Amino acid sequence: MSDARAITLKHPAWDEAQRRWTEMKSDRAQDERDWEDIARLMRTSRGGFSLDDPAKRTDERPLSSAPIMAQSNFAAGLYGTLTNPANRWFGLKTNDGDLNRWHKGKLWLDTVTERILASFQPAVSPFYTATTQVFADLAAFGNAAQYDEVVEEERKILDVTLSLAEVCFDIDGFGRVCEVVRKFRLKPGAAMAMFKGALPPKIEELARAGDQTQITFYHHVLKNEGWRRGMLGVKGKAWASRYVCEEGHALVRERGYAEMPFFAPRWEVDTGRVYGIGPGFIALASARAHQRMDEATLRAAQRQADPTILAPDRGDWPLNGRIRPGAVVYGGVNPRGEAMLRPLEITGGFSLTLQEKQQKMEEIRDAFHYTLMNLAGRTGMTATEVMAITEERQRLWAPHQGRVQEEFLAPKIARRFSLLWRAGQLPPPPPEMAGAALQVDYQSAAAAAQRSVEGNAVLRIIQDIAPLIQIKPRLADRIDEDGLLEVLADARGVPARVLRSREDADAIGEARDEQQRAMQAMAMAEQGAGAMKDAAGAAQALQQPQGAPA
Repeated sequence: MSDARAITLKHPAWDEAQRRWTEMKSDRAQDERDWEDIARLMRTSRGGFSLDDPAKRTDERPLSSAPIMAQSNFAAGLYGTLTNPANRWFGLKTNDGDLNRWHKGKLWLDTVTERILASFQPAVSPFYTATTQVFADLAAFGNAAQYDEVVEEERKILDVTLSLAEVCFDIDGFGRVCEVVRKFRLKPGAAMAMFKGALPPKIEELARAGDQTQITFYHHVLKNEGWRRGMLGVKGKAWASRYVCEEGHALVRERGYAEMPFFAPRWEVDTGRVYGIGPGFIALASARAHQRMDEATLRAAQRQADPTILAPDRGDWPLNGRIRPGAVVYGGVNPRGEAMLRPLEITGGFSLTLQEKQQKMEEIRDAFHYTLMNLAGRTGMTATEVMAITEERQRLWAPHQGRVQEEFLAPKIARRFSLLWRAGQLPPPPPEMAGAALQVDYQSAAAAAQRSVEGNAVLRIIQDIAPLIQIKPRLADRIDEDGLLEVLADARGVPARVLRSREDADAIGEARDEQQRAMQAMAMAEQGAGAMKDAAGAAQALQQPQGAPA
């Protein structure tokens, strides 16, 4: 990564970043209208998509927390299934099956995987907390945006999940992110800290004065046309990164990246569309209706509890317009005892039923697979029932899970590998693996559930043929014990260092057989020596005359 610290005022990069932001923002106006409703009803921490300054949005107050809980539960399920830090949720493999089975190759792949996993831990990166927000945005909007950056002075990798309100991106012909513009605001002091003082003089003056004015910045990342591998500076990087600010339209930082540092996973997207949809969009119609039903129910209940009072004269009604329990209302009846005040009677019944509201709530939960996601509180479930629920969950998630892995997890892991490799934090591979392409091998709870099917199939076939082996011993000869162990180890996610290679196991077996043969030979020799001694004793006894002392 290179850093050009020169400040250039009236730089064309400002005009280009502003133009691309306006173009990409206008293309998603329809999406933003739906996102606003989704944020209002299900993800209240987001919003402000249509505002020039998202921070100035008003806090929404939905009447029901049920859609929020369904969305949050679904997002937590995605996090626990795909990137649970308690599990080894991914590994590495090559495009050569023989190398993957080679013990030294497996050991190197395991070592590299462990170091990459360590780079995601809180001591190095806030990846897991940031990824929680990614899955929450995916569950609600069907889109998310995350960015990572190496902070060399802190020896950390900064992972940040950004609101869609401050990020616009574009895709190429293959659906991959090819351009990103982020619009954000900083106070002068924060800007000085972020850019290490490399800012226009006006911002430095504001920072010294303690001014709290928000200054607009754009971060524009796009393909670096004309780059060449091996060249120094920005020209040697595949992606160009430019920070510009509104003060003087200055270019305040220009860098280059070997890999795209922004990640924009989508849940479900049609070909040619930039932005996708998620479960929140599917649940939106029911959530809107449920909100209206709650509003109507509350208005009806309020009308019953605090009805409108009809009075003949202002003097017959308290000045504050309210009757409190235990209060006396003078003029409320006439001398004949007839009531002078009565509640307003509105014709027409309130036919909205609890069942109708519950139906909308079930539709919202179905959109977020609530029944499959929420196993808490269920008792008496058998292992078969749990497996059936897990398999059904995988069936429903399969296409979306693959997209999340392709657009977020795989490029994130690949970039993290490259960062660690360039920093000298990864050991070199064995010479035999030179030229082999690496691939991500997902070992998350979702992938483990799929692999466990293979392991269970192996165990079932062994149970099925066990009685038959007594009749046909040849059936046992059909089983490759090494292959059996390796399939079970893969199904259970056993690290490579736990198992020895086939060659080492064969050598140990041969040594054990040799030792057993030596022990048998020694036992036979001792037995033979004893027999010879006994025979010699018998012959000596026969040679002695009868009655002679032994």
